[in-house]
Amino acid sequence: MVLTHSKGSCMKSIVYFIIALGIVLPGCARLSEDQLWQKVEETRARGNYDSTIQVCQTLLKQYPDGKDASAALYMLGDISQNATHNYPAAVNYYHAFASKYPDLNSTPVAMFVIGFIYNNNLQMVDSARVAYNAFLAKFPNHELAASATFELDNLGKTPDEIIAMKKNLDEKSKKSSKKK
Repeated sequence: MVLTHSKGSCMKSIVYFIIALGIVLPGCARLSEDQLWQKVEETRARGNYDSTIQVCQTLLKQYPDGKDASAALYMLGDISQNATHNYPAAVNYYHAFASKYPDLNSTPVAMFVIGFIYNNNLQMVDSARVAYNAFLAKFPNHELAASATFELDNLGKTPDEIIAMKKNLDEKSKKSSKKK
């Protein structure tokens, strides 16, 4: 069987192919770091956290040392912790952030949050202790140092236990001040 095509049919196929290429190729083009960061901000503003995570990961893959890489990595930790509640991922992102960017202003916060997540979300007391001690060793004078010390003193205790303990201390304090 021999297939024949008319010139018009062949021309129509070529035109469709060119149109399809025009639609597909721009989607495959590599976006600039600024364009990716703009997409990150747009998707986050819309509350589309899965897309925000994907765009942040793309930005980090394509521009691992770019100007927005640290913000993208920190945002991955924040979204994983607060929006998607994927606590193991949040810990991994915050660890990566603190390792790669040890001197940024947000590094102490990331290190503190690692301990917080271990203790309060994952109930991994030993890991929380290690994280809080690492934070205090590196940032003993940071504004979160008192909170880290409080967390260490109360690891494994429920909020109710902490409140009861505080009430007991307050009562003892009142009794001792009346005796004086």
